[in-house]
Amino acid sequence: MGLRHLRALGAAGAVNVIAIPSRLERLTVLSAAGHATAPSIAEAARRGAAFCIVASDTSRHVQDGLEAVRQGLHVLVEKPLARHAAEAAVLVRAAADAGRGCYVGCTLRFAEALNLFRARLPELGSVHDVRIEAQSYLPAWRPDRNFRVSYSARADEGGVLRDLIHEVDYAGWLFGWPLSVSAKLRNHGHLGIASEEAADLFWDAPFGPTVSIRLDYLTVPTRRRLRASGANGTLEWDAVAGSVAMTSADGTLETTQASQCRDAMVAAQAIAFIAACGGHADDRLATGTDGLRALAVCDAARESSATGRDQLIRHVSPCATSPV
Repeated sequence: MGLRHLRALGAAGAVNVIAIPSRLERLTVLSAAGHATAPSIAEAARRGAAFCIVASDTSRHVQDGLEAVRQGLHVLVEKPLARHAAEAAVLVRAAADAGRGCYVGCTLRFAEALNLFRARLPELGSVHDVRIEAQSYLPAWRPDRNFRVSYSARADEGGVLRDLIHEVDYAGWLFGWPLSVSAKLRNHGHLGIASEEAADLFWDAPFGPTVSIRLDYLTVPTRRRLRASGANGTLEWDAVAGSVAMTSADGTLETTQASQCRDAMVAAQAIAFIAACGGHADDRLATGTDGLRALAVCDAARESSATGRDQLIRHVSPCATSPV
């Protein structure tokens, strides 16, 4: 993901970019590819960097984010913000205390097709049902790497809940954050990994609809879609196809196709991040508080799966050490 940020920002040409690899031996490789590099966040800050995108492994997000804040930088942390909400709150508090911006890399919020879906939602009238599916095959994500030693495979920092937290995030963004969740997490043993291979979540959104989410590492071909049903019809976003389909109550089907590439979403998010830190807020940009909310839902989902009961979501305040 770090390489994608470098490529997208380089193509956008809006900022000067410095690459800081997690492994110092990568400095030579990145320099040979034409990127400006630095061995540390402190050195990048010394050279004038004002913003930092953290795209390290999940277990390092808070550590790297805190270092960026200590160096006076605004931070955009790749999703998930941390492994758990309480851990993430440390970074959000530190950024607030330092007067620095803290945001989360939820790039799907910048998908043109998803924003078309968002704009057309009111046409449905009262929405009663939302179905979200994000299903793909983990070994195909990075074919040149052993998925069993990736962060995705580790129980303490991977799994579909963290990897596919995009779906939890945009469900909260579009339909409101839930008060409780019912969930079932499963490791079927198909992939030989320690983290959960599949997760099913179910909740009642505050504005009326029932939300159900299916996430897994097991499905081919990939499917990623969102369907909302209301009094006036059904609206569906297909993230793989980049399309939005509106089926009216009388059966009329209207489909709109987007042509945006993934790098364009990444660049749009980065530009919005820089603008937000300058006082120009973009409501598509996921804040640190949004990142806390999404992680709190995931934390509660794990508890629900362990107990077999509906679980209240304990939101952690970025301004206090205790849940609120």
